[in-house]
Amino acid sequence: MDVERDVTVLVKTFERPDELRRLVRSIRRFYPRIGILVVDDSQQPLEPVPEGITRYLHLPFDSLGVSAGRNLGLREVRTPFVLFCDDDMVFGRRTDLARMLRTLVTTRFDVVSCRWMDHEPWRSLRRGYRRYEGTLEIEHGTLVHRLGATRGSLDGLPVFDIVHQFFLARTDTLGPDPWDARFKVAGEHVALFLSFKERGLVCTRLPDVVVYHYPALPPRYMRFRTNTAPDVRLLHATLGVERQVTVGRLFAPADRVRYELPSRVAAAGRRALRVGRRLVREGRLRA
Repeated sequence: MDVERDVTVLVKTFERPDELRRLVRSIRRFYPRIGILVVDDSQQPLEPVPEGITRYLHLPFDSLGVSAGRNLGLREVRTPFVLFCDDDMVFGRRTDLARMLRTLVTTRFDVVSCRWMDHEPWRSLRRGYRRYEGTLEIEHGTLVHRLGATRGSLDGLPVFDIVHQFFLARTDTLGPDPWDARFKVAGEHVALFLSFKERGLVCTRLPDVVVYHYPALPPRYMRFRTNTAPDVRLLHATLGVERQVTVGRLFAPADRVRYELPSRVAAAGRRALRVGRRLVREGRLRA
């Protein structure tokens, strides 16, 4: 398989143009020929559209939400495989799409994800590998998400009910409109993977492939995306549950020492260097 010929990167974006441009630059650094399809219902369209975007669909303001937007984009995909990616992600040297594609083609898995290096929203400090993948169960009227739990292994890889919102799948396996379009800002991911589970689709996460998450919370984005309560109520009503419970830690305890503290030290050093250079320019400190 040729990953740049056979895969389309599908991005649903909303009111985060700077983050989208950063994502596209990072993709083009490692995959100059891969197709990038962007669905955008921000108030203002991107003008000009960044050169790296293969196809750009701008819809009326706030008309879609994440679910309907991804469904729309999926209907426009013309490659046999599709990679779903949020606009606040960044590709790096370890974002090995060829490895993900090879796993999808040579194993019995239907959905392949990777590890997710998370960062603090405001200072971009590393927080560690976010463990969102796990199992989903409905127990006595409660939706239970067990972080890091597996259903065993298959073809040498762990089996999960749910993985991160960065995954590769066959376009025809997903079928038409796999997302429930009623979910606009929240709940759609859990609903999607519960539907995958009901269909018998099998999901995994590769331990040696990494994507980098830099969550961005600009005021305009937050104004339209913080009210998740209606979607949460819809999810509960749809599943017939009264509440959701998450079991386990998003980050391993060692991540604070391994990633967060070194990142804080490095950030402090960069800040001290910037201050020193400014003082030298102002003549208040000798070089």
